[in-house]
Amino acid sequence: MDAEEERPLLSAATERAFYAARSASLPEETYAIFARWWQLETWLRELVYVELRSLYGSAWQKAVAASAGRQRQDAQFQHMSSADSDNPLAYLDYSQLLKVIAEHDDQLRYALLEPRSWAGRQDELMRIRHRIGHMRKPHSDDLGRLEQTLRDLERGAFIACASYNRRSGPDPDKHSDPVTQGWLRRQHPTALRLIDHAEARYDTSFELTVSRRPWATYPDDLDGAEGIFWHASFYIRRNSLEIKKLWRQLQGGGAPLVHLVSDDPGSVHFTFSAVDGGTPIAEAIGRAFDAVLMSCRVGRQVESDEDFERWQRQAREIDYRVVSGSHWSIVDETTVPISMFGAGGGIDFPPQW
Repeated sequence: MDAEEERPLLSAATERAFYAARSASLPEETYAIFARWWQLETWLRELVYVELRSLYGSAWQKAVAASAGRQRQDAQFQHMSSADSDNPLAYLDYSQLLKVIAEHDDQLRYALLEPRSWAGRQDELMRIRHRIGHMRKPHSDDLGRLEQTLRDLERGAFIACASYNRRSGPDPDKHSDPVTQGWLRRQHPTALRLIDHAEARYDTSFELTVSRRPWATYPDDLDGAEGIFWHASFYIRRNSLEIKKLWRQLQGGGAPLVHLVSDDPGSVHFTFSAVDGGTPIAEAIGRAFDAVLMSCRVGRQVESDEDFERWQRQAREIDYRVVSGSHWSIVDETTVPISMFGAGGGIDFPPQW
């Protein structure tokens, strides 16, 4: 028996709760229905977050203002906070989330169903959501309906994540924005101070790239452009990144930070929305660079698969903006065939967008 087979699927506490609930006559299909709904709603919230950040930058929360009251109430219970506590999208009802989606059809349509089909599907999905929320027993077709919806979203989910990871380096001869010139021409003082120093002293290299959302086009001027993400990447070859220390150094990342992406202690990537302007982003990259170097320690933290899983789990527990072991960090045009949701669908060949 190999290590993968020996590793338990559930923790002891989870397994106890699972069997205790079954003995209390909880229908076993309810576990599967809840898990599939978690996949669906979590995915929609992640997708909406990415597209709103790419469209509005740091002002994105104005589009989800309906969540403010609940979030303020929850903030009173600091001892119960979680990685989602600062995420306004986590406080929207599903119906409110659908309203935000409808209001941003131009940015989200590519990832969903044809609009009339999507709207028609919601009546049935809302019934399932209500049954889950009010602890009613499921219909025999609830699981099938959810899994069909996930299969229908496979293509759009692949495009959303693969476009996030389809990156290219900006041309400093073509682009005069503060990020390109500051970090590729080293006109920013932190770039001048740290790029060579980090390579020589810490064996850490820096890379600057951009990506565009499927609904956007690359503009001539990247400064303030909608639908464009900046990605500042750091590759740490000799040391190991302490991600919790990094987050503390960043003091929550600051308003421009969209994602902090790190699958392992050897690399970390910071995502920013170009809408926020070149000068603030160039400054944020400088702060991130200093924080990365101050958050490394000598030696390796990860030696086994269990270490990787533990490291990624701890990273995901920090904040909703910290991405680790996720489709957003893994999926690109080469990761085919793939199933985004494991619900019976999949992508055999990368679609065009």
